[in-house]
Amino acid sequence: MLESPLTWGQQDIWRAVVAARPEEHYLNIGRIFAAPKRPVTVERAVNALDRLVARHEALRTRLSGPRDHPRQRISPIARPYVEVTDEPAQVVCDRLSARPFDYWEEWPLRVAFLVDGDRVRHVVLVLCHLAADGHAAELLVKDFRLLLLRDSLPPVASAAPREIAAWQRSEEGRRVSEEALSFWRSEYRRMDPVILSDAPRHPRFWEATLTSVAIAAAAQAVAARARVSSSTVLLTAAIRLAGRLTGQRFCGMRVIVNNRFAADRRDVVSTISQEGLVLLDLRTPDFGELARQGWRVAMKAYRQAQFDPYAMEEAVSGMGTGIRSFGCFNDQRLVQRDEAARPDERAVRASMERTELAWTDTMDRNICDFRLHVGGEPGRMEVSLYADTALLAPPAIERFLFDLESTLVEAAFA
Repeated sequence: MLESPLTWGQQDIWRAVVAARPEEHYLNIGRIFAAPKRPVTVERAVNALDRLVARHEALRTRLSGPRDHPRQRISPIARPYVEVTDEPAQVVCDRLSARPFDYWEEWPLRVAFLVDGDRVRHVVLVLCHLAADGHAAELLVKDFRLLLLRDSLPPVASAAPREIAAWQRSEEGRRVSEEALSFWRSEYRRMDPVILSDAPRHPRFWEATLTSVAIAAAAQAVAARARVSSSTVLLTAAIRLAGRLTGQRFCGMRVIVNNRFAADRRDVVSTISQEGLVLLDLRTPDFGELARQGWRVAMKAYRQAQFDPYAMEEAVSGMGTGIRSFGCFNDQRLVQRDEAARPDERAVRASMERTELAWTDTMDRNICDFRLHVGGEPGRMEVSLYADTALLAPPAIERFLFDLESTLVEAAFA
């Protein structure tokens, strides 16, 4: 049995867990994938799961120590929760995701094998966010698919979570953290105060999701013209709209950075993602130029997204009344297919008539007052905005999403 401090990313998630109780189940990560076309029996699927758990120590890790300062405890073996069912995949995923993990006693993975007769057709994975971030979840899906086909995989080449935690507490790790703190403090000094409030509703936090063909086409067109990524284009549009709400000349938004740039981090299964800070000068009128600025600033911000979260909280909390970043942006698309494209303007504008908006969640507690998620599939993007109704009332949440769509379409055909 090994023990280790939490990684900085795990510390961030633990703070989120504490802040969101008793509704921290929303931090759970659910994935559904189809089993290989070759016949997969339940026995073969269980054997593949055993090999997956043996391969990744994050799946054999629970918390130990006091709840106000937990550590991670790594076991040599683990038997996560498994069920076999013929229920619909999404129903099972929602059910397994609906309750928090018991972080001290429960293994950080729940699995369901969805069967048709004696064959596994789909697999559901629900992960504790302390064990995996979004990128790690996709790595686990990839490994599990391969293990359902093969008996083994090449050895893991990436650092283990406990090795990353040890590096973070080394002299080099402390230097990296201090550089990030210095960068964030300098950016905060450029910000204008945010003064924005509304009457809170009940439940207090509301989420709306916009499903749009027009956003996908427009973001790709602007990205190709500006020679940046579609993620940068979406982030730029979100910050410009946030700046209109706050009245700031320099508006900053936090972005989720997966921190897997180094070779020994590329395939880490753990929670090592943290936030970067992207601050834009909104006095730039041309959207294409603002997107290019966004690309340059984001590249710098990504290098300053590894830090001690408790030290960061202390560093930025005393910067002055109302001096803060505005919300969080998370592009959850693992692969972005940004190809040079010349969309038909008439078709894109016509597709706006088919854009769908749905209210997708409500909560009484949350750790972020404004959170924008990007997902979906090529050609059809989903953008979700989770906001504190004390900051944005539901009509303003809806308006922000539709304004995001129209901003991108106008920029694409300007």
